[in-house]
Amino acid sequence: MDLSFFIPTVFFTLFFVVDPLGLIPVFITCLAGYGPARRRNVIIKATVTAVAVSIFFILLGKPLLQLLSISPGTFLVAGGILLFLVSMEMLTGKTPRLTMRDIQTENNMSATEGDVSVFPLAIPMLSGPGNIAALLMFASQSWGDPLRLGIIILLSISVFLIAMAVMFFSVRIEALLGPTGISIIQRLMGLILSALSVQFIVNGLTTMNVIQ
Repeated sequence: MDLSFFIPTVFFTLFFVVDPLGLIPVFITCLAGYGPARRRNVIIKATVTAVAVSIFFILLGKPLLQLLSISPGTFLVAGGILLFLVSMEMLTGKTPRLTMRDIQTENNMSATEGDVSVFPLAIPMLSGPGNIAALLMFASQSWGDPLRLGIIILLSISVFLIAMAVMFFSVRIEALLGPTGISIIQRLMGLILSALSVQFIVNGLTTMNVIQ
């Protein structure tokens, strides 16, 4: 896969999996009740944590798969299936990763016990199973190529920076787009992600010589 195709594939896959626009209601719920300074600290900490988790899996993805005796082809198929399930959640409009009740409960607990930056914002909202699976897929295919691994890291960071900006302006964005606008965008991203996930499955089957 040449870089002209590799770069947009990685970026849009990660962007669709993180789905920052679809998570705007989650961001608003998690950050409710925080003052400006506290809100800023929580958002920055969540973003830094998500970036750290992603870099960990990018750099150690290939050795981890080898340790578990998982071939890149089989993980492409498994990752494609997982991303397809994520895309179905987006297409059906289900709240991903956690229920709103779980988030509200965690938010109430955080008022006395800490903050929501690590859980649920960083994990699993920003860096959840879908994002980790995508990173492992791309990293395993790019192992031994420092340029591609560096590109994956930079693109992953850029997606989280976009998510950070969305968190900062979540209330304004929701007011601008409205629930209908956010729902439409989320479903469009889900449709594109579903097509990408099927392509990952095909690539995995081709790698394993199941299909030509």
